[in-house]
Amino acid sequence: MQRYLVVGLPLALSGIVLSGCGAQQAQNQTDTRTAQSDAPAGSSAEESAAKGGGDHGGAAHEAEAHTHSTKLAFSSAPKSLPVGKAATWTLKITDPKSGAPVKDFTIVHDKLMHLIVVKNDLSWFNHVHPQHKGDGTFVVTTALPTAGSFKLYADYTPKGGEQEIGTHEFATGGNAVVSPSPLLVPDKMKGAWMTKKVVAHPESQPDKKNGATYEVALMPMPMSIVAGQDTTMHFQIRDAKGRPIKDLQPYLGAMGHCVILSGDTKQYLHSHPMEGGAQGGAMKHDMSKMGDMSKTKSSAAPKSGGPDVMFHTNFPSAGVYKAWGQFMHKGQIITAPFVVDVGAAKGNSAGQTKAVDESQPHAH
Repeated sequence: MQRYLVVGLPLALSGIVLSGCGAQQAQNQTDTRTAQSDAPAGSSAEESAAKGGGDHGGAAHEAEAHTHSTKLAFSSAPKSLPVGKAATWTLKITDPKSGAPVKDFTIVHDKLMHLIVVKNDLSWFNHVHPQHKGDGTFVVTTALPTAGSFKLYADYTPKGGEQEIGTHEFATGGNAVVSPSPLLVPDKMKGAWMTKKVVAHPESQPDKKNGATYEVALMPMPMSIVAGQDTTMHFQIRDAKGRPIKDLQPYLGAMGHCVILSGDTKQYLHSHPMEGGAQGGAMKHDMSKMGDMSKTKSSAAPKSGGPDVMFHTNFPSAGVYKAWGQFMHKGQIITAPFVVDVGAAKGNSAGQTKAVDESQPHAH
């Protein structure tokens, strides 16, 4: 039986460090759940640091101390991030004690680093893969589509170590007008499913929607999601006319990926199907208790599959969450966003779960 490590997120453990931002519209900040940044208050917003990581693989408990073996520093060129124009982002991974670069990393799901970037109101999402330039330096050139505040989640595994997640908050520069944030409203069920029409796009280019139109359906199981209880996110991928797609392609070594964020962006969950089939295995990333996903053995993804792809997960607290399912068909990425409401467990008015031991690690 699969068990999960789930913890609550008291604000006192948020470990947020603020930095000056010059002409930017919001303060840049780096954030991990239990590690304080070494960057002094008032230091450059374009290069702030956070210690990311912790213990998730194997048995763990909420009361245990969790070490963080690396530090993440972010910088960009230009320093003031433009809207709609490419900028080069540099992520530097170092040893927090010696300052020496971390030189070697483990390939996990075909990449040395997975970088999830979202707008803080969760209206925009991207999944990119920075290139490792050596000496702990990762570089990616990308663009932000609109003005506002954003947050990134850098997911990497130092060689011989455990998986770590570093986060960084930043904002666009200049005088571009920031549009009002849309309300995060749970999607409504139509019968047994929530359904969305989405347009496929090239990998890591979510705004270049030049692919085919698909209908993606989501059935949470159980339909009424409860915090702390195992949930299956059952996706079904169909063509524009609602016919099942049975020749999905593996994407980054799996038949799909599911990233889930709480409405306040403090809870990060990431799941992949396991054993090459529809049944999925979950990765839950409360940043205070990260795990070593690289040590779990899982079967290779089949050459094709669908239309059903399932992910097991466990929502750590009550509230509104947004989930993005990602799948590949005919070389294009299908990204389907859904908003779900998670209810509080009975007898737990705060809606937060306590940590439980985890009987096995999960593959990333």
